[in-house]
Amino acid sequence: MKKFTLTICCLCCTLYANAQFTLEGQYRPRAEVRNGFKAPILTDTEVAAFVEHRARITAGYSQSKLGFKLSVQDVRIWGETGQINKADNLLSIHEAYGEYKPSKNSTFRIGRQEVAIDGHRFFGTLDWAAQARAFDAVRYLYKDSIGNEFQLMGTFNQNGLTDSSSPEPAKNTGNFYNSGAYAGANTYTGFGLPLPKAQVMGYVKKMFGTANISFMGLVDFMQPTEGHPYPLYHFGISPNYKLDKLNLSGQLYYSTGTQKLSATNPELEDNKLSAYMLSLSLQHTGLKGKPLLGVDYISGDDKGTTDVTEGWAPLYGTNHKFYGFMDYFYVGSGHNGGGNNKSGGLVDIYLKTTFKVGESSNLLAHLHAFSSPTDVYDLSSADPEATLGSYLGTELDLVFVKKLAENITFKAGYSQMFGTTSMQQVKGQFNTDTGKYANIKGMQNWTWVMINFTPKFL
Repeated sequence: MKKFTLTICCLCCTLYANAQFTLEGQYRPRAEVRNGFKAPILTDTEVAAFVEHRARITAGYSQSKLGFKLSVQDVRIWGETGQINKADNLLSIHEAYGEYKPSKNSTFRIGRQEVAIDGHRFFGTLDWAAQARAFDAVRYLYKDSIGNEFQLMGTFNQNGLTDSSSPEPAKNTGNFYNSGAYAGANTYTGFGLPLPKAQVMGYVKKMFGTANISFMGLVDFMQPTEGHPYPLYHFGISPNYKLDKLNLSGQLYYSTGTQKLSATNPELEDNKLSAYMLSLSLQHTGLKGKPLLGVDYISGDDKGTTDVTEGWAPLYGTNHKFYGFMDYFYVGSGHNGGGNNKSGGLVDIYLKTTFKVGESSNLLAHLHAFSSPTDVYDLSSADPEATLGSYLGTELDLVFVKKLAENITFKAGYSQMFGTTSMQQVKGQFNTDTGKYANIKGMQNWTWVMINFTPKFL
């Protein structure tokens, strides 16, 4: 009997030894002063100052063939709920998924999950935003010991269900899905585009010693009205090469398809989509600051373009990471110089460095020079074809990072935009009543302070 009991105990110990339970927390308050954030601040506009926080609890479990994750978060602005508060709608599920692991390198992940590939360029977690981003998806992931990867993901979205007794059953039952509304004249702008009814994404990454190359293909099935969804196609290629202390990287993305704009507005014809993004960068890790020099070219639409949409949109990327921390471009903030509600595109030449300051501190310094690849029209001129210069402005981003203790990190940032009249034009700051561009304040800057507590409970 003792031998049998000991055998059972040993078996249980073996099973639990192969299982892992984790419980982690995060509390991240950030205070901001916005004096020209996302767009130049005007003289009659008050500076914004607020504190926003994220409080998150994440539980994870892994055992042999099984995986599980649940992440619950509270995101709010300090003071938006009363001190004596019974309930609100600010608590939400960020991630919730189960995993089946048929082999050491393979995982099927089902549920709400973060998705990030190729440095967050087209698919990113958007962690800078307090709410972050997650997809409701079924996803297969493969990764071997040397870094070769394969992913396959599918989503199918629904606003919700009501029964056939609904006053408007055609809009509330079946498979109709249209979360969000088209911006402007129902054009593909990269801001205001509805979420897709369904998606199919494939991703492959192949290692070649110190080099690697990845390929991504995505089909978004859009459904602006009841009826059959139509597809938009996105393709990407990302080569990377490391030679001693030099890192050379590139990315090319292309979007194509036909937008069924006539489905939502009979006065509009269906538009062809043909847009692209090209990025090249070179980093020298042997120099002080590890400088990274690069350029991004994002196609845009001129005023006269009507039959083809040429403005590329980084739909699900962490765009705050790439196009300046003041979020003037592709972060819920439109920009266009033709007055046609389409994206004007962007040329971003940048230099990024990171300097060590003391034992546990770093200083990040980024410099961006922004210009428009399409014409920026001078609306203050009597000549409708008069244009302004293509140079939009220069942005300087500084971020100080200090590790205060284990699992406690302090960050402080300052950004300044040196904009031009062309920047005001693409940000829609022309006053039609006066026939002049709006008056802006002399300094366009953004300041923030953040502390990140990330305890590991188990």
